[in-house]
Amino acid sequence: MERFAATAERIASHPGKLDKIAILAEYLKALDDVDLVAATRFFTGTPFAARDRRTLSVGARTIVDAARRVWAFSDAQLGAGYRETGDLGAALRSLVRAPHDAMLFNERLTPASLDALFAEIAEASGKRASRRREAILERIFRACEDPLVATYVVKIVTGDLRVGLREGLVLDAIAAAFDADGATVRRGAMACGDVGRVA
Repeated sequence: MERFAATAERIASHPGKLDKIAILAEYLKALDDVDLVAATRFFTGTPFAARDRRTLSVGARTIVDAARRVWAFSDAQLGAGYRETGDLGAALRSLVRAPHDAMLFNERLTPASLDALFAEIAEASGKRASRRREAILERIFRACEDPLVATYVVKIVTGDLRVGLREGLVLDAIAAAFDADGATVRRGAMACGDVGRVA
């Protein structure tokens, strides 16, 4: 996820559509298939495909509670970051540190592994579903060793990437990355409702 986050940051820093498309295309063509599917979906600002009815059912309070257990920050610290940025992911960036109760082995987060963890969150059901979702979020946050990765993971969870991409630009980047006809890429996205599969 380090390259995903760095790419998202580069895209956010370039106002021009053509620059955004070129940066994303360069990133997409370097991915293997399983990471490509997940990362492309994430760049549309959502954890799942448009046609997918699953949701994470995770609110800001759940995100903050899970993050606090991993990174041990105060309400005042989070409040100051949020007032400065107006964005939960960006507010948490300065609060990310090595987990205060570090585990012996940490997971390595990739787009594909994050996608699998999101699927686990979406499938949580029953009386303890909210606790299960929170526990999986904690696992995800423990794997975020880089504050920039944590920022963009939270942005994906909240569905608000804020890098200036719309789905149309992601489709243009897919076409550019794989020398495909733009109209064909758009028809594919309309037909299957999943930009990851199209990529």
